[in-house]
Amino acid sequence: MMENRIKGIYEALYEGVKNKQYFAQRYNVTTKTIENTVAKTEGDVIYDRKLGGYRFAFLLPKYIPHDLLVELLQNSIGNETAKHDFLTLSRLLKEREGVHLPMIPTSLVSSLTRKLIMLEVAIRSNCVIKVNYVGNEKPMEEKYIRPHRINTSENSYYLYGSYDARNKKNIGEYRSFAVNSMHDIAPVEWVKGESFFMEGTGNAYGVITKERFVMLKLTGNSANYFKRERQFSKEQFDFIAEETDGTVLMKMYYNNLQEVIKLVQQWMPHMIVDESAPERTEVYAAIKANFDKLVGSGALCDPPSSP
Repeated sequence: MMENRIKGIYEALYEGVKNKQYFAQRYNVTTKTIENTVAKTEGDVIYDRKLGGYRFAFLLPKYIPHDLLVELLQNSIGNETAKHDFLTLSRLLKEREGVHLPMIPTSLVSSLTRKLIMLEVAIRSNCVIKVNYVGNEKPMEEKYIRPHRINTSENSYYLYGSYDARNKKNIGEYRSFAVNSMHDIAPVEWVKGESFFMEGTGNAYGVITKERFVMLKLTGNSANYFKRERQFSKEQFDFIAEETDGTVLMKMYYNNLQEVIKLVQQWMPHMIVDESAPERTEVYAAIKANFDKLVGSGALCDPPSSP
């Protein structure tokens, strides 16, 4: 019973700060029993008087329940069919409360997963963090961030966050940070009365909304791929219609036009921007500029003549 309560406390705190009454009502015990249970976590869980509830003492707790680790990693799966099976595993783990599954020591997971756990704890407990960040061809910088959401793009993880007031510039600005470029993640302040977490899905450019979109036409290989690999189940794409010749009309939501340019360029000539889309000219101009740079760089050369 004690082990189940400890696991339940960990599960709840991965969702955010919880007070004594929450746990007492959940397990139908006294708050004193909850205090005794928390004592068994050996300092991993503490009572924060400022927040009026329990939280993890550190951004990286000593343990994480199996199902929460599965949920944390599921978005790195690019194949939608495999991702569906992964979600099924997560659901089954949650439903089997009668089966004792020991929690996973976080010391055994990869450094990337440890970062993801720390960031998720910071998001859910409204904790401002300090990180050393290495940008593209830039020196390491110290940044203070209010974390809002972990996004994935092409099997890479990104933190969508905003600059805290402790920064010297860009205060309040939202942006994405590559998790692999973040080092020495440390807590700065747990904030009461705010919710850092942002709903929705996202990618390397931020949280995807339904405000900006472009209409695309898919033919041949691109149409077959998007249907076969269940790409239309992703939040970023909406299936609109399929014509008699197999051409698929799709709506793509985006934050930055570079997302559209990259996708069309990847699939050309089997993906085109619809004639009615205002983005058409800019997208095609960018693709042509990329091609001209490729040709000008000498990367495309005539094959050597036969001897």
